[in-house]
Amino acid sequence: MQTKKFLLALMTYAAASAAIAQTPGGMRQAISPDHYQSMQPAERQIYVAGVLDADRVFFQMTQPVFAACLNGVTLAQATDVVDKGLPTMKPELRLSMPLAVHNALIEACDRGGYNQP
Repeated sequence: MQTKKFLLALMTYAAASAAIAQTPGGMRQAISPDHYQSMQPAERQIYVAGVLDADRVFFQMTQPVFAACLNGVTLAQATDVVDKGLPTMKPELRLSMPLAVHNALIEACDRGGYNQP
């Protein structure tokens, strides 16, 4: 019985993997800083929006910072901040693209005079 369950799970995994492999452009699970820079502007904006949404849900300590600092900032403007900050960012601050987005925006908030509590 367990063998049948294992085979069913394996077949389901194989089918799902095949479907993902056939998706145009593949399913991007992780975006590197180099890949981010090669994305189209609209794709970068969607990515930054997703990082901000995740940041608000999982890192509630930054929610008030971004709510105050980014108040009135459009998604295009926030993406521009990330785009300009990424090339000069220290390597340890851009180990992953979500971390780089977060750090670029925090640095911009700090430069803009926002004092974190």
